[in-house]
Amino acid sequence: MKTLSDYGYVQETSLEDAPSLEPIRENVEISINYTSVHGTWDRNSIVVDDVFAYACARELIESDDIEPRSVKECQRRADWPEWKNAIQAELDSLTKRTVFGLVVLIPSGIKPVGYKWVFVRKRDEKNEIIRYKARLVAQGFSQRPGIDYEETYSPVMDVITFRYLISLVVSEKLNMQLMDVVTTYLYGDLDTELYMKVPDGLSLPKSSGSRPRSAFAIRLKRSLYGLKQSGQMWYTRLSDYLIGRGYVNNELCPCVFIKTTSSGFAIVAVYVDNMNIIGTLDELRDTA
Repeated sequence: MKTLSDYGYVQETSLEDAPSLEPIRENVEISINYTSVHGTWDRNSIVVDDVFAYACARELIESDDIEPRSVKECQRRADWPEWKNAIQAELDSLTKRTVFGLVVLIPSGIKPVGYKWVFVRKRDEKNEIIRYKARLVAQGFSQRPGIDYEETYSPVMDVITFRYLISLVVSEKLNMQLMDVVTTYLYGDLDTELYMKVPDGLSLPKSSGSRPRSAFAIRLKRSLYGLKQSGQMWYTRLSDYLIGRGYVNNELCPCVFIKTTSSGFAIVAVYVDNMNIIGTLDELRDTA
């Protein structure tokens, strides 16, 4: 059976000298394809040396060309200061919007949901990095139905209704404005008592003593990206706000809200965090 050594690869390090492969196997799936220059062979007839596979995996993980998958990976990189600022900016944003409650010992009978940090580098048209972005999301798959959430349904506007409204704007020469709500899901109030594991970046209370981090959880006061009920919580919050300002919710299309006054009318069509506001000029000014 042929090995890579038969094709020019020389193994200079024994497997015993190589670090454990376990940290690599946890986060990365490796697929290696082989191409013959002088002929063809069955890829299954080639044995990949473990040290060579480890070297490839290590280079892949430590490369700054891919996005980190955890805070620990961020800390090992040369651009850690930028990721650190991005993490702090995300935590500040969540705190400002009162998403978090207190960090407490996990109450009896409570199973906190998990979390995950998602890291992305925003690039311009020249593929140069212009921004480091970190987002904290909840692992909704760890929520328990009937305990951590009840309803998850939230309506969205269908394409037929959207086309009708656009044709109405054109035929009646109405005004239209577009609106995008930033960090939408963070505005929804949770309808159940929910706790999340304390994410990396948040400190434990001074009274924690020698207790492990896993003994604590943080109370969620508002919905967070990834929670199963986040979409419905946002729709409920927005619906209550618009109805409180005099809009009437359409029964056939629950994502359309209509307000009529002596000076004109306004229609708010909602698709998650995007809104089309249509109507007469005076009413649009009042809506804005």
